[in-house]
Amino acid sequence: MSVRAFALIVLIPITASAVEVSRARYLMGTVCEISAPAGEIDAAFAEASRVERLLSTWRDDSELSRLNRGDTSAASPELQSLIDRVILWRDRTGGAFEPRIRPLIDAWRTRGEGAVPSRETIQKSLALIESGRAPIEEGGFGKGYAIDRMLATIDAPHVVINFGGQIAVRGESRVSIADPEQRDKPIVDLRLRNASLSTSSGSEKSFVLGGRRFTHIIDPRSGEALPPWGSVSVIASDALTADILSTALYIMGPEDGLRWANANDVAALFIISPRLIVRSKNFPKD
Repeated sequence: MSVRAFALIVLIPITASAVEVSRARYLMGTVCEISAPAGEIDAAFAEASRVERLLSTWRDDSELSRLNRGDTSAASPELQSLIDRVILWRDRTGGAFEPRIRPLIDAWRTRGEGAVPSRETIQKSLALIESGRAPIEEGGFGKGYAIDRMLATIDAPHVVINFGGQIAVRGESRVSIADPEQRDKPIVDLRLRNASLSTSSGSEKSFVLGGRRFTHIIDPRSGEALPPWGSVSVIASDALTADILSTALYIMGPEDGLRWANANDVAALFIISPRLIVRSKNFPKD
């Protein structure tokens, strides 16, 4: 998931094993750091590069970009399987997560300086999305998928991956979630075990037009770019699910998001303000 689309770097790894090394590369529009045995890291970075060639809509030559242009031969079994998985999450979240959101991203120009589209433009974008013919945008799931694939290449009992702020841990590590308004200020500390932690927030990229502040996160149900209100962090056993659900729950908002998380046994943390932090029933206290 590109930081230019959805991600916000708010998660801080606390510990690392003494036998590990940490190395970083710029991939998929953000920094990816891996802490693992040195001999395992190159293969993981190579796998992230492969996923970027598969999914990045910032590249005209990726499989997904070619599929979005109508080249159905570009849909490898891997890509088609992934699309099928993310479409299921759209259905499960009642459309709060929508992989075919690209027409709205273009209408609001959230990849650029931002714009407020007319209601007619929004309605046309929503109709295109509803038709199932809209291009797929990887911003809400690509980074999570890349993390899962990187972990699969590493044969070690303890690994920490920090990909643009989304953390995945094999074994155990302490991490922190930061104040969404002050990303260098951690306010929630917890122990992450064999899981991924993803955070979505609108404060990283926003724009002001007509006296109103909009974020880069768009509600695919209404077609409206959302105002900033805080952040949502989700813990899941796989990074793809954490990536998708942090976005979906931010779009639902604190009340509906908490209700959905509790009904679906999702571990979610809602930071509405530094003094108002709400956990779902499954989110760990430590």
